[in-house]
Amino acid sequence: MNKIKITKEEFFNMDNGIVQDITQKFIYPHILRNQSSLIIDLDTFGVNGFLYEDIENLFMTDEEIIKWHLDDIEIEGKEITAEDLDDFRYDNPKEIYEWYLVSDWFINKLREINEPILDNDYGEYWGRCCTGQAIYLDYEIQELAYKYSHDERLYKNAEVA
Repeated sequence: MNKIKITKEEFFNMDNGIVQDITQKFIYPHILRNQSSLIIDLDTFGVNGFLYEDIENLFMTDEEIIKWHLDDIEIEGKEITAEDLDDFRYDNPKEIYEWYLVSDWFINKLREINEPILDNDYGEYWGRCCTGQAIYLDYEIQELAYKYSHDERLYKNAEVA
């Protein structure tokens, strides 16, 4: 029987428990260990590869600024310029609250969605910009689960014409 994937809208309209379960099962093999204390200490001691300046994707893209922070940019009756976006970007780097050692595959997917990353000879680390909730509750991670998971609940039977 042919199956087609549900739409992203259908996914996010599913029962929250199902979305969370799909996401949790999807990320489980990719989140290897919380390394927050290690990364912070290595940065403090000045270990190359763990320094603040070694972080990839520390700053928001234009699209992220416009989507999440447009109201935060002070504009006095003029259109937003590239200079306005750059000023906001460099005055507001992403705040990283937690660090996780993650799989090679997952680090590449996180890189594609502009998540903070440390990638060095010691491993691949994701800088999570959230804290206080389970990772499977993060919207961006749920989007990755929708896009890459092969969970049966993401598919429905194709209608036969």
